[in-house]
Amino acid sequence: MSTPPDPDLWQLSVELALPEADEIELIFEDIQLTTSLVEVVPDGSRWRLDILFDHKPAHAFTDRIPDRFDYTLAPLEQRDWVSESQKQLPPVEAGRFYIHGSHDPAHKLSSKYDLVIEAGRAFGTGLHETTYGCLLALNRLKQKREIYNALDVGCGSGVLSLVMAKNWGRKVLASDIDPEAVAVTSENAAQNHLSPYIQAIHATGLNSRTIRRKSPFDLIVANILAWPLVALAPEMSKSLKPGGYFILSGLLSKQENMVRHAYALHGFHLVERFEVGPWNTLILKQ
Repeated sequence: MSTPPDPDLWQLSVELALPEADEIELIFEDIQLTTSLVEVVPDGSRWRLDILFDHKPAHAFTDRIPDRFDYTLAPLEQRDWVSESQKQLPPVEAGRFYIHGSHDPAHKLSSKYDLVIEAGRAFGTGLHETTYGCLLALNRLKQKREIYNALDVGCGSGVLSLVMAKNWGRKVLASDIDPEAVAVTSENAAQNHLSPYIQAIHATGLNSRTIRRKSPFDLIVANILAWPLVALAPEMSKSLKPGGYFILSGLLSKQENMVRHAYALHGFHLVERFEVGPWNTLILKQ
């Protein structure tokens, strides 16, 4: 007997060239839960964009998809996505960081920063290119300076907050627009014995009394999307200490100039770039 679909979850899939993904994502940016890109052709010429929703999108949205795109929209099949994801996600090693699920053993070297992050309810296991780029950037930044006060905007699973706490042994403020991500971050902090270092809060962007009270920060990490990064540039620039650093991710290579320009208007320049697949992670400083 086939498993009935979950009526609360719908998935739209579109096959396209990578530069076209933004065009489709912008249509659904206000109602989507998550997006993912899967390479269809090994040479990278065709990709499949999957967008997940917590309800069936109205025709007002799907009618905006240009005729040149073929797409499917269907209820998402009920499956144990957590267990299946865990089977498919290998441990991630980036610099001193080693991130794995509880089904994998800890690293043999005690010098590694070993973190347990389960695949599941919030984005961020370390496997995605944007998260991996942030891990590389945090590893590099550890070699440059001490960090005393850090903010993780759009924390997801909290993996980057945990890495910062491990890296510098300091308290980290983690925020997310999704209450579920806030709960998962707190759970992961407890799982890794880092609860005293992590404060997870619900916030839209930097609109939070707690964020304002703890500003300015030495380091702000934001692994979100290109357009929100641009929109938050003025507010984030005011929340960073002179000489502080941004780590920005969630932007495709073709979106880098747009994001950098938004922060250059506030006096920030590129220190280093990490390219992982089609995604770029940037370290910026005034």
